[in-house]
Amino acid sequence: MQEYFKNIAEKNSCQFSGVCTIHPSVNALYQVILALLRETSFYVVKLKEFSFFSDFSLNLIIEGLSIFLINTSFNQTRYLNFIKELYNLKKEVKEKYISYCNNNNLPCEIINTGFEIDENTTISMLINYAQTNIINKANNYDKTKQRLFELITIFARLCAISLVKIKKLEPEYNEHDFEIVRFYALTNAYSIRQEKIKRRILEFCSCANQINEKLNSIYEKKYGAKEDASINLSILKGKSILVSGDDLDELEHLLNTLENLPSHEDINVYTNGPLIMAHFYPYFKNNKFLRGHYGADSAEYDFSVFEGVILITQNFIQKIDSLYKGEIFSNKLISFSKVFDIKENDFLPVIKTALKTAGYQKSTIKKPLDIKYDKKEILNYIQDFKEKSIVIVIGGLEGNECLLEHNGVKILNINYPLEEDILVEVLKKLKSKGVEIKIFFSQCTLLGLNYLLSLLNSDVDISLADCSHALINPHVIEALRDDFNVAII
Repeated sequence: MQEYFKNIAEKNSCQFSGVCTIHPSVNALYQVILALLRETSFYVVKLKEFSFFSDFSLNLIIEGLSIFLINTSFNQTRYLNFIKELYNLKKEVKEKYISYCNNNNLPCEIINTGFEIDENTTISMLINYAQTNIINKANNYDKTKQRLFELITIFARLCAISLVKIKKLEPEYNEHDFEIVRFYALTNAYSIRQEKIKRRILEFCSCANQINEKLNSIYEKKYGAKEDASINLSILKGKSILVSGDDLDELEHLLNTLENLPSHEDINVYTNGPLIMAHFYPYFKNNKFLRGHYGADSAEYDFSVFEGVILITQNFIQKIDSLYKGEIFSNKLISFSKVFDIKENDFLPVIKTALKTAGYQKSTIKKPLDIKYDKKEILNYIQDFKEKSIVIVIGGLEGNECLLEHNGVKILNINYPLEEDILVEVLKKLKSKGVEIKIFFSQCTLLGLNYLLSLLNSDVDISLADCSHALINPHVIEALRDDFNVAII
């Protein structure tokens, strides 16, 4: 395992973990999405204050926050359609708010993105507006508040991603929708004091923890409790499908489709990127079609050399602008250009295409990746812990050992991607014992950042491996360091 994750860590972090440099035009178009969401969130919060709130859904706002638009090769038609949906929702909510104010003789607080969207709106028009108005206006704001608003934005987006995953498995779940919307609406409040913004961020950590715990609970209930894994890294002869992203439900749908069709035993399914997590759940470990995990480099490289069909799940977050090879399917809300869209979770076209490909003509055998995961052992260790201090390393690269000691310092090493369902429980037990806790996030990833942010109110000493500015906005790193005392290593 050490060599596998060492290989990942030595790669450009923006390639493996998320976002490489974003083209200015793409950034401008994403700022349009955020501006519409910001304004809509403002009016939603105002209506909630008036208890006039029950006749519209917040799902579209949550979906919008969950989008990461980073590739220049996106489907422009789907982008424009989504923008029009957001714009129409904003108009509806704004009109309800103004109507309520007028009918009750109340003063209205109005904010305005300043642009109209209709059937004649083009991509170039939105780019021009965003670059000359939204982005330039933001650059003139107080720098301290700007970095806090950037932190709020990424925090809300990461929680929205987790909430979307929950909703895909429990469609009626809406417990945290308004909390995320209200939190993101803070980015409108430029008159609010810095200390109050920081306090609201710390308060939101409880919501983030509840969302993470809910998602992990759903996964464990549906797929079984995580356990040790010996992950096959070999490629087997035959026709193949590569699934990349971090959406377990889409992998499940694909495998179920294969299970329910006759004569497809010769198709081998491999995970890619964060979906390595699937191999720790009994449901996926025991599936006869899921053969192993493929790739430890950038998606562009993995996709270009994979000899089969590729499925990109909804929360896939990597750049593949330079990719020209392969049969690729996508289930993203705003998908890539030149890929085939998945419609209504119908994965049969993926399988049919895979059957038409040549696939791998021979097997390539590699040593499996063995990762130890014994939650009971870790919790027993914490239960009996009698030392005054401990260091918890998240995403460590120290092999299979999770309980370590160095120069008399006790170390708990929680390997990626296993940290999310045990970290909060471990912290609760240690804090009840009065133990001094230091946490070190040894890899800068979006998943790790999500859990780091949720711990800002936990009164522990947090350190983070330095992040590529192409992955995380440098304003976010500044806020973590200067406003929340996170040490950047």
